[in-house]
Amino acid sequence: DVEVVQALTRAGFSPDRPLPVYLDLDVGMGRTGIAPGPEAVAVYRAIAAAPGLQAAGLHVYDGHLRQPDPAARLAAADALFAEVVAFRDALQAEGLPVPDLVVGGSPSFPLHRQRPGIRLSPGTFPFWDAGYGALCPELPFQPAAVLVSRVISRPGRGRLCLDLGHKAVAAENPLDQRVRFLNLAVTAWVGQSEEHLVVEVADPDAWPVGSLVYGVPWHICPTTALYQAVVPVMEGACRPAWPVVARDRKLTF
Repeated sequence: DVEVVQALTRAGFSPDRPLPVYLDLDVGMGRTGIAPGPEAVAVYRAIAAAPGLQAAGLHVYDGHLRQPDPAARLAAADALFAEVVAFRDALQAEGLPVPDLVVGGSPSFPLHRQRPGIRLSPGTFPFWDAGYGALCPELPFQPAAVLVSRVISRPGRGRLCLDLGHKAVAAENPLDQRVRFLNLAVTAWVGQSEEHLVVEVADPDAWPVGSLVYGVPWHICPTTALYQAVVPVMEGACRPAWPVVARDRKLTF
């Protein structure tokens, strides 16, 4: 809101090197930003007028567009984008600069890519994951991140215990939507704790302790943050590890 703009102004950024500021539009996520409308115009107007700030454009994240039917997802994206364009046009009609328009998450960016004058901002496509693979099977992406787990116990009754707990894979989804195994057919998901995942299989004797199991995370983004590094495999060979530097988050006071 305007109070945030005023706080940024008080931070004392130089007019000679202004801080680029985007207006985040809430188009349905309901978590950050402001809905398109007169109040949003007032905030953008304040950004453009503030000394030391530069109106950089609009940021529009539509991660709530998760319709399984691609046609329904496209219709929703078209309606949403029409509202955004009308808002941008209203800003420009006042003479306010809108140099950049950042639109689209991973499920929606293919729907926006033919639109002129925008910049796409998907985040999951480099690695992809099992969740978006199930939601958007029409998109031409293959998973590029695989977890390596081991059988560490066979607690009977057709069960296997793997070292794939909450510390090894994102666990915010239901138990059966945390990992998709590539070489293990799970008949029942029993439970998961910090360091263990217990599953039932039809052929437990085929999986002695120490057996390797490979799985694609359901949600790759928080899973990546659980690891200090990833090991790239290129042309069948392991290469030097890539550090995951973004996991070292800190609060700036």
